[in-house]
Amino acid sequence: MGGRDWSKTSVAPGWIRYFFALLPPPADAVAIDAFAHGLRRSDGLRGWPIGPERYHVTLCGIERYGGAASEEIAALEKVGASMVAPGFTVAFDHVAGHGKPGDRQAIFLETSQTFSVLDRLQRILCREMRARGFRTPSTFGPHLTLLYDECPFSKLMVPPVSFPVREFVLVRSVHGAGQHNHLARWPLIGGRVPVPA
Repeated sequence: MGGRDWSKTSVAPGWIRYFFALLPPPADAVAIDAFAHGLRRSDGLRGWPIGPERYHVTLCGIERYGGAASEEIAALEKVGASMVAPGFTVAFDHVAGHGKPGDRQAIFLETSQTFSVLDRLQRILCREMRARGFRTPSTFGPHLTLLYDECPFSKLMVPPVSFPVREFVLVRSVHGAGQHNHLARWPLIGGRVPVPA
């Protein structure tokens, strides 16, 4: 189940991503979208915000050319179903850009805070994926992509943008299709995420 570590690659057409993610509730997603449009106007960006239905925080995942096998998707669903964690609130306090000058780069919300429940949830998801033969990213930096643009963008501090996290989802995303399909979702209803060994 190895595959590529998609966190370190540019995704070419034909590749499909499957990833665990946190989604802002609908009202918060609309507020984030309004923030993204305001940022676009104030900073002279040309790219369009990706939209309320696609804002998310990626935890970890895989990519497969042409799609994952059914047994791989079943294994990912077992990983998701094994998680037990409380709900929490995540907050972002700055906007940053990532990419080479002149290239299409991601403009995203980041946080200077540490969210221990989020970090533990992500580490355990990765650990359980590795136990089932998947490769996972070696680093994690919570962020929420707002749009893509070719304009250079410097780090910008902003008033906190926050939303409550009460569930996480398994998302299927076809490169270039501009939409996310939610394959499964699991509530964060309580309990404590154990610290990975």
